[in-house]
Amino acid sequence: MATPKQFKNEQLNDKNMGYVTTGSSNSVTNGEALALDIMIAQDEKKAILLMGVFTIENLDTLVAAADLKKLSCELWAKTDDANKTTTFPVKICEFSYDNNNPGKRIYNFPRDYDDVYTYLIVKIRAAKCTVTTPSTTLQLNFKDKNDPTDPKPLVSLPFTVIAEEAKPEIIAFDADQTVVQRNAPVTVSWQIKGSRYIVREGLAELKSGTDETGSYTIANIANGDHSYTLEVQMGTVSVTKTILVRALGESKLYSNANPTGMYAAYKIGNFCTGQDAAYLYSLMLKTENNKTQIDHIGYTNTNEGFSDNWHRITLSDTEKNKLKPFATAPLLHMKSAGELHGRLFFIGGSYVKPMESANAVAIVTLDAESESRVTVIDNLPWDSRMGHSCAIFPHGDQDKIWMMGGVNEWGGALNDIWVSGDGKVWDNIGLNGSVNPNQTNPVKMPWKVRCLNGIATELDATGNKTVLWIGGGFSEIGGTETSDIWKWDKNNWTLITPLTINNNSYLSSGLAFLGKDTVDSTGIFLLGGYQEQENKKKYFYRVTLNNGKYGSNQMDTSAGVESFATTKDSKIVTAFFKGCLWYMVFTNEGDLGITYSDLYYWVPVATGRTLILT
Repeated sequence: MATPKQFKNEQLNDKNMGYVTTGSSNSVTNGEALALDIMIAQDEKKAILLMGVFTIENLDTLVAAADLKKLSCELWAKTDDANKTTTFPVKICEFSYDNNNPGKRIYNFPRDYDDVYTYLIVKIRAAKCTVTTPSTTLQLNFKDKNDPTDPKPLVSLPFTVIAEEAKPEIIAFDADQTVVQRNAPVTVSWQIKGSRYIVREGLAELKSGTDETGSYTIANIANGDHSYTLEVQMGTVSVTKTILVRALGESKLYSNANPTGMYAAYKIGNFCTGQDAAYLYSLMLKTENNKTQIDHIGYTNTNEGFSDNWHRITLSDTEKNKLKPFATAPLLHMKSAGELHGRLFFIGGSYVKPMESANAVAIVTLDAESESRVTVIDNLPWDSRMGHSCAIFPHGDQDKIWMMGGVNEWGGALNDIWVSGDGKVWDNIGLNGSVNPNQTNPVKMPWKVRCLNGIATELDATGNKTVLWIGGGFSEIGGTETSDIWKWDKNNWTLITPLTINNNSYLSSGLAFLGKDTVDSTGIFLLGGYQEQENKKKYFYRVTLNNGKYGSNQMDTSAGVESFATTKDSKIVTAFFKGCLWYMVFTNEGDLGITYSDLYYWVPVATGRTLILT
């Protein structure tokens, strides 16, 4: 007869049957930075649907007690279908620190969580690893709602971490191109130190061997997003590195991201990308009996390719009424540790409607229960305004909301900047970014007062926000053009050399940053525009920089060119998502209200390297 202890272990193994951690990094070195990627999947690639509490235990065997609070522990996930149109990993959550058990991390999934994944990735990072034994074991515990057993058993996975003095090393792992036309070849190459390597696409093995340098060519890369992982082994120790490649159909404009089928009744009325560029959020409208009203919050993520698959976050009638005055206000997203979806911020008055100014913010807490999702913060210290621009950009040591320019309720244009970390407390900042203690006398920026201007955030190769750009706009509603472009480098504002296009000053209705994919590219794109003599313009230009001089070259507008046409009462809202330029146009039709274009995206098929964010 089995002892109680033996019986307990047999039950544990039975519950974990089918779950594996193949392809994970399990090597650490005492005194060096800690970086573990633990991949969890099922042998048969069955979908995993998380529920309840996910915990990670025994982290105090890897990091000293004084450093545990700074340890980062995140959960990512990924799908992998039979056609190999694999999508990039998407971040699900950050695990919370447990004051009562510093070596433990926890995350509690909402009851209505319904995103399924083929495999999960637990990413553990710390500045310094402190290991006192040759090996240690982490314990990962979660429940899978797709398990047919009732009640759902606890999956308890032990994961052994090896402490080594010497370990395998990936010196280089690259692709010759990161953005290509579909069915074109892509070659990945590597240089390693180790006894064996394995190259995988998703979970499928492509090549393995013992050589310290090598390459592999994918002859016809399928349309979609692909990730290639190099695993290098030495004894029982392995390290991994992943590179991302995007295969696209052609460089042109698309609008097939808009809801179709059973969702065709809904119209995207406002949108923004998530703070980490992993999600696209939208305010969904529905028209019935010739009346258009707010219906719900929709979202899609990088895990779902370029599809019309929109998920829904419901809103009560009370919440819809609270949001109604903010429907066409600048929309932003922020997310803190421990949040699944985070919060949406509708800032001030309308993008384009002159009489809809406000000095209030509507905050939508996406993870809250219905009836408690929307909070309105009013009587804020800045002038009531509309036609302003907003972005998420660092101030000090954290990302904050930046609100810039616009016109006040008396029609006077503004050139002040206000920042906030939570949408409730706001600071006016000065010319060098310092906080102005006198909020009743906001500091004026060196650029001209303006409204309806473009704004873009420049990112470096790792996705860090480095520069904020503003350009174009009008001196007032219906006023004269302001055709200059400025950039903020976290210390100073600089006017770039004035651009001319077809011998005319450029007026921006939209700016966007897609990445520096050529030597002379700034990564900045110009959309739309207006000239008094020609009224509407259909600009679509890339800003270039050659020997210190800014110029431009026109991009292909063969598809959807009419979507760039703007007037003095229009605003093009842009976003960077899935490595592409996303935009829609708001136009004030006076008594008729606001006209919304479709949500478009432009797919850049670059000849060189393009910034890809996940």
